[in-house]
Amino acid sequence: MAYAAKGPEANRELYASWADTYESGFIVDSGYVYHQEVVKVFSDGFTQKSQPVLDVGCGTGVVGGELAKLGVSVIDGIDISPEMLAEAAAKTHNGRPVYRQLIEADLTGQTELADDAYAGIVSSGAFTHGIFGPETISKLLRAASPGARFALGINSAHFDEFGFADWLEQQQLDGHIAELEFTLRPIYGEADEADPNQWTRIAAFAAA
Repeated sequence: MAYAAKGPEANRELYASWADTYESGFIVDSGYVYHQEVVKVFSDGFTQKSQPVLDVGCGTGVVGGELAKLGVSVIDGIDISPEMLAEAAAKTHNGRPVYRQLIEADLTGQTELADDAYAGIVSSGAFTHGIFGPETISKLLRAASPGARFALGINSAHFDEFGFADWLEQQQLDGHIAELEFTLRPIYGEADEADPNQWTRIAAFAAA
């Protein structure tokens, strides 16, 4: 599981071995619904479907596929794994590529994300144990245009351990974000209520 991987290099190795069976194996076998739940929250209040949206930790493109079904027409993806990005590059909807651009990058380091470039930023699965803390959101805020819609799925155990609620609430008090809401949703269709690793806290907000 990605939750057990520690650090960027461990995640590269995990996803390199996982890419070609991620959707046909893991998603199907585990009853994975994380991507669908995050996109549901994102789409509630997002109306700028012709404007660019960034899929953070896009993997094989399952979030992009859900966004395309909803009519979002310009989607960029960023991920640490070239093998996962190759799968995302092959994903199509109505005969056209789901993604306009795919960026290989480690968000713990430097990225090529342009300032004020995205009207929406969505993430399903990137914010898990040992990968990104709340400070990573600052980089995403710089890439967001004023009023941009965010929906970031954060593993529930990670959410509590790394203080995402306090960090985001302070960002709202400081005027960097607005309309902050947290929603608890399952990662798997039959999630164990006692296991926080099977649940996500989805942080939805608008860039100020």
